[in-house]
Amino acid sequence: MSIGTFFYSRNFVDSFANRLHKKIYRYFFRKFNVEIPDKEGFKLLKKSAENGEKQPITIYISGRNSKIEQFLLNGFMIENGIVPPTHSFGPKTRFFRPVGELWTMFAAIFRPSVIKDRFIESLYIPVDSPEELSIDPLFSEVFRKIKHQEAKIIPVITLWDKNLDKKSRWEWINQTIGRYNFWSTSWELLMFMLKRRKLTLRIGIPTNLKIEENEENFVKKLYSLMNISKSNVSGAVLKNWLDLKNETLFKMELETKEEKRTAIRTMRSMSSAYSPLYAETISYFLGKILNARFSRFEYSQNEINDLYKICAVPGANVLFVPTHKSYFDYLILNYILYREKVTVPLVAAGDNLDFFPISPVLRKMGVFFIRRKIRDDEFYRKLLTTYLEQIVTAGYNIEFFIEGGRSRSGMVRSPRTGMLKMLSETAKTANRKLYLVPVSITYEKLKEIEDYSKEKQGVKQPESQHFLKKVFALFRANYGPVYIRFSQPIYLNTKFTEETALKIAEVQEKSSVISFSAIFSAVFMSFDSLTINEIIERMEKTVEILRTLPYIQTAYALSNLDVNCSKLTGVLLKKGDLVLKSRNDHENQAFAISKNSIAEFSFYKNSAAFAFAPFFCELFRDTDLYQFVNEFLETTIMGYYESDDPEQKTDVSALPDWFRTMLHRFFADKFSLLGKIIETVEDPAFFKNCGENHSEIVKKIMGKVSPLIPTATADDVFEIVSFLEKKNIITAGLTSFDSAAAEELSNKIKEVLGKVEG
Repeated sequence: MSIGTFFYSRNFVDSFANRLHKKIYRYFFRKFNVEIPDKEGFKLLKKSAENGEKQPITIYISGRNSKIEQFLLNGFMIENGIVPPTHSFGPKTRFFRPVGELWTMFAAIFRPSVIKDRFIESLYIPVDSPEELSIDPLFSEVFRKIKHQEAKIIPVITLWDKNLDKKSRWEWINQTIGRYNFWSTSWELLMFMLKRRKLTLRIGIPTNLKIEENEENFVKKLYSLMNISKSNVSGAVLKNWLDLKNETLFKMELETKEEKRTAIRTMRSMSSAYSPLYAETISYFLGKILNARFSRFEYSQNEINDLYKICAVPGANVLFVPTHKSYFDYLILNYILYREKVTVPLVAAGDNLDFFPISPVLRKMGVFFIRRKIRDDEFYRKLLTTYLEQIVTAGYNIEFFIEGGRSRSGMVRSPRTGMLKMLSETAKTANRKLYLVPVSITYEKLKEIEDYSKEKQGVKQPESQHFLKKVFALFRANYGPVYIRFSQPIYLNTKFTEETALKIAEVQEKSSVISFSAIFSAVFMSFDSLTINEIIERMEKTVEILRTLPYIQTAYALSNLDVNCSKLTGVLLKKGDLVLKSRNDHENQAFAISKNSIAEFSFYKNSAAFAFAPFFCELFRDTDLYQFVNEFLETTIMGYYESDDPEQKTDVSALPDWFRTMLHRFFADKFSLLGKIIETVEDPAFFKNCGENHSEIVKKIMGKVSPLIPTATADDVFEIVSFLEKKNIITAGLTSFDSAAAEELSNKIKEVLGKVEG
């Protein structure tokens, strides 16, 4: 018998392991209840022990590996004359060993024969992680000794409140430290001392079972019996994170131990470990921090009421799909949902955030991590799909960013469809209704834009590099208001189409609030210099024109331009983002954007591109360029789509000349960038060593065009490459180029830019 196996045998002797154990038990015994639904079956256990009759092997199973539960069960059995389990599987068994036996273990290092093998009469097995149990070599050693035998399976459950369906005065404890399944031993002991009069040890109804040859099937049956027993006591509830993980591994039906080890490693890196302890506590303190950093959070209570209704639909899951411009997006959305008592979702995040110290905290708050690229890994894709199926089947809501990474341009990025497609497939197998809720989050100010502009000068830094420094910098800054919009739900059909993803992106951007920063930046970037009076007049008129579109919502700050424009101009002048172009009297001082702040102004300006696009396209309505201009902006701006409704056609006949100029200059860089990209990729050697990799193409193009067009971002380049693919100018899977089609398009670009210059 090995030293390892020695620790799994004889967790209690015929009496208590030592005097301390006995005193502890007798003190606590008066403080907890025992519930035995099958009292006759329990008496038979006692009689068989007294008569020495040979009985089937008795296996006690538990939903968690708990020292306290083992202690109570064994103590209760000894007090009632029943022989406790001769063997127990789990490292916490060491707590129950007589001190003298530790010397036996030490002696076995030099003389293994001192450890005597003992016949297994009964077992205590925690089945909290069955897949890991089934490949444990020590458990395999125990299983070989009991297979082919008749067994009596008895579930053991510890209940901390007998009336589980009623509120108790201790409800606050559960809200603070989480469900009993996930308490540490120290918390469990503390709760035992505080709530012991409320504790019930339930020794369940025995089930007879023939132990088969297959170890994995045996463990699955134990796990299934434990779940049935728990559901009979506590009723239907959302599955905990450990059940989701275990059932995902079961569903995979892995054949070899190597596959199981790979799946377990992958699940550890992927799965959430949601804990109310962290979620409640962190959400509370996070709210304090966010309220200190942001001036206010603006959202509609009517939209929150709509969320209540959709979350209450039987058999439905809500998929929150927020825009992604900042690290704050996830924190703000979850805080708002927590504050409004809307069911907080599990969150899919990129594995670039799976690093210490941030990942353990995020896992406890309900985040699970997904690799960015999974197309070529069929095993990983199957595991992720199965995990999502378990989450959806259990009834959890989910949050994910359809854009993938954060937007560097200020506009909503084109959707990445992998997650959406998997969820669509999951809805079919899980027999659930999935409703997508696009969420738009708009900021008046973002410190991260400074980092975005730095990325253009070199390779993007990994998220883990200087992460804490970045976080502290973000939380030290003061921000303005944040606008959150919850759009009407979109039903996710089980037959997935690309149009669904594009519709989500369109709704996300089109429902965004037009911020003060967006209009201020758009006006400033369209003219060489402006006085305060010109800024105010043109911003007022711009807002008036944009509000003619039925879907436009503008920020509250745009209603008080006199004060806000003067205040912001002074701040930006002091910061160096604006410079004085003329030093006349105070009212006629002219301001211009400094070169260093062009990227930041461009980000804010682009967030309103969807609102300006209909007016710009309308300028070309009666020309041969209209179809080209319209198609280009529809492809590169997610929130713009030409309406077939005559009532939504924009009237540009009465637009001021300066507004027409602003429209041309607003989009000039986009068409210039399109032209430069065509010039770059028409070189026959350009596509060498790129393969069918968009990232490599974008990186190479950025190296060429970024010095020429300061406002260009990798997101802009990606969208334009997609447009060139759509027009069959870049063909054959990003490996060739159609020169004739490119020349025709270049001529149209020159015509558009000619109108801008004119």
